[in-house]
Amino acid sequence: MARDNATGERLELRARATVLATGGVGRLYRFTTNPVEATADGIAMAARAGALLADMEFVQFHPTALAIGRDPMPLVTEAVRGEGATLVNDLGERFMTAIHPDAELAPRDVVARAIFEQQQRGRTVGLDARSAIGARFPQAFPTVFRFCIDAGIDPRVQNIPVAPAAHYLMGGVAVDEWGRTSLENLWACGETSATGVHGANRLASNSLLEALVYGSRVATDVANVRPWKPSGYTPPVRARSIPVPRTGAAQAQAINDLRNVMYANVGLVRNAGGLREALARIAELEAGAGEDGPLRNLLVAGRLIAEAALERHESRGSHYRSDYPKTDEALAKRSFSRLRSVA
Repeated sequence: MARDNATGERLELRARATVLATGGVGRLYRFTTNPVEATADGIAMAARAGALLADMEFVQFHPTALAIGRDPMPLVTEAVRGEGATLVNDLGERFMTAIHPDAELAPRDVVARAIFEQQQRGRTVGLDARSAIGARFPQAFPTVFRFCIDAGIDPRVQNIPVAPAAHYLMGGVAVDEWGRTSLENLWACGETSATGVHGANRLASNSLLEALVYGSRVATDVANVRPWKPSGYTPPVRARSIPVPRTGAAQAQAINDLRNVMYANVGLVRNAGGLREALARIAELEAGAGEDGPLRNLLVAGRLIAEAALERHESRGSHYRSDYPKTDEALAKRSFSRLRSVA
């Protein structure tokens, strides 16, 4: 489906080949680095059509998003920590040295959870780059410096306020090595897809490589296997009966409620009670969502993530269960699921 920008009218686009490349699910979470368009649309549409999903429990949080009240939150690149900046709480305590041998350079999930745990204790966290970078900051990290200065923070002489934010979904629509989904004539690539190459915790920048490789492979496969305009090609059809999603305060409030419960209960630290609470709230919101497009898609993705997280009784990569804190090698395998009922 598409919408005519001039009239708002819905269009039904019929094709022999369809490629989903609509990005991830970051807008599910109260704090995210993802743009406002990352509303899980491709994943939700594929799920409703019956496509197989994979690894939905694995959501990566970037540990150092700039906590200045912006949505989405700008990133403070890991290279700042690589240059020697340290994480301290508002009491001036450097806490990462007691958590991991690599301290601030520990894996993203370890650093993100450590900051989150400080926040749960009522502390705020800052990145102290004064000694390690200091006067070099504008030249060394011009983008981060500009964000900070615009917010009234001078990282040369002040700590940079940071917080964990939803950053990347390792899961998505399950695909093979050519980007083919479980549904005929449907492909997926980019963050919408789950290729399996990221495992349980994506390494920085590998998503760009994945997008380049699989985008090319999908294009090759579609071109070779399914012609774009077969003899039976049908032009767009006007679909007047499909309602336009509601907008306004009610939808905004529902999305805000969902984002809050996802960050609190299906975020960096999970447990069975919190996950069930999130699923109950998602069910309540689904009951009143109607045909609201963005809300409906976010609810589908939220439910898929929460269900997958509830079913994985261990901690692995970006998925951490406080009630199952250890990694169980018997569970060292991918998870696959389908939408259990149409929302």
